[in-house]
Amino acid sequence: MQFVPPARGIARLISPAGFLSKEAETILVNVKEKTVRHESWFAKGRVVAALLLPLVCGFWLVRASDHSDAPQSGTLIRQDANLSDLHAFVKGSNLVIALSTNVAIPKSAASYTFPSDVTFEINVDVDSRVDTSSDPLGDGGVILDPQRISEDVTFRIRFRPDGSAKVQRIARGGLRDDAQLVSFFAGLRDDPFIRIPRDSRNVGSMVLEVPLSSLVERQSTLLIWATAQVDTFDGAFQEMVGRSLRSMFPEQGGMNLMSPKHHFSRLGLRPDVMIFDTSRPAAFPNGRAPTDDVILLACTLGNECRVFNSEAAGRVGFNPRSNDLPYLDTFPYLATPHPPVP
Repeated sequence: MQFVPPARGIARLISPAGFLSKEAETILVNVKEKTVRHESWFAKGRVVAALLLPLVCGFWLVRASDHSDAPQSGTLIRQDANLSDLHAFVKGSNLVIALSTNVAIPKSAASYTFPSDVTFEINVDVDSRVDTSSDPLGDGGVILDPQRISEDVTFRIRFRPDGSAKVQRIARGGLRDDAQLVSFFAGLRDDPFIRIPRDSRNVGSMVLEVPLSSLVERQSTLLIWATAQVDTFDGAFQEMVGRSLRSMFPEQGGMNLMSPKHHFSRLGLRPDVMIFDTSRPAAFPNGRAPTDDVILLACTLGNECRVFNSEAAGRVGFNPRSNDLPYLDTFPYLATPHPPVP
């Protein structure tokens, strides 16, 4: 493994208190070309998956967009490590990825400080083969070799006790050494999940904007997912989010504990990743734009209607709704937070 000396890039960091210019550290690690075995999508036996599923779910201690699952160890529940939403869309020549967390922020909060003992990672696979012409399950396409999914690029985010962020870009597989981060935001935002019970609620959001050219070198289709790892909890990570309305359900909760490349071989489940063909506009399930009503779309396109049909959703028929606050046309694109309510 060959390490490239750290390269610094200037990024715009918006603190929870407002718009402050700081230097976001970016460290680029270049790893030699990855070597993986080619195995057929269907070569792995579902018998093994059936045997492993009860074991995996037995260790899954979290309660099962992903608004309802949060990492838990014993009686300790970490809502501040709960990943609630993942968006990815293109603005001009840049890729924007927004990761939202912690749906339990009280309405009285006027600002938000991210935990300093949680590692948030946004992962991008830049070269997995995807058939986007076929989408029978409303996933955005069919991943042809799911066991070859890999973290080609990782944006690792840690927060210091003072609330400032350290952002690292880790590149693998011989990708170009490009540590440029156009913009970065971390702070309080309106919950972008379009659902009536989440009206007037805020979340902690991280938004990064990078040149699309730094990721799209071999093909236009990317696989994107994010994870959260609490320092004192066991495992590489305890929470993940990819395609909306997947790993939040109890029967799919084991996905939160393992890399997407293992979701099919070990659990018999389609990988929980967002498929985004960047040559086409973001519209769920191809990426996810902020305006996408994923509850409606997941029901109509993928037949996942449990959330749509729940009484708590407060819906009438198939009438789509817009967000309770308008999204922004400029960075960081997510709607401004609701004012605190005593």
